[in-house]
Amino acid sequence: MRLMFFVLALIAAMPRMSLADNETIQWKEVGGWTVAVDPTLDNGCFVLTSFDDDTIFRLGFNFRKKDKPLYILLGNPNWKSLEKGKHYPIELSLDQTQWTADARGLDLDGLKSLWIDTDDTDLIEEFSGKLSFRARFNGKEIAALGLKDSERAADELLACQKAVNDAVMKQPAPPQSKDPFEAKPGTQASDPFDL
Repeated sequence: MRLMFFVLALIAAMPRMSLADNETIQWKEVGGWTVAVDPTLDNGCFVLTSFDDDTIFRLGFNFRKKDKPLYILLGNPNWKSLEKGKHYPIELSLDQTQWTADARGLDLDGLKSLWIDTDDTDLIEEFSGKLSFRARFNGKEIAALGLKDSERAADELLACQKAVNDAVMKQPAPPQSKDPFEAKPGTQASDPFDL
């Protein structure tokens, strides 16, 4: 319980962001990139920037998915035909590095977006220092983005996540009950032995 109060206090002390969603907390601005914490993704940090064509690019940690803890989010208000929940095969590239991913359509308060989960633990290192990001769907380029200051953004993303992780780790574990008959909080059982 103390851990939850500490994380909530840490989160409450940080300013709210307007560019992402109402749940995120800003950490820092670095070279045109916003670095923030998303409590809805188990306090995963992310970097976010927008471009002249209204495309949003977000890269971060999602600790709710243990098997794919990193993600890329691409959004653009012009992508009106994207369907929420539908899967789209997307070709991606960071400079010369290319790969194919399964993206899922999202609607974030009217911003049509693609969410790409990945288990590539080197993604942040690959992103760091790169100059361009491109995405293609059905052979058509849907995003060609310059990644100015991506190295500084990646460094700050990792610093943010380290600070959040350190804060969480410093909290003592809740005491364990020695009563084997104690029901778990929030459970009501008609059988007192049904824990």
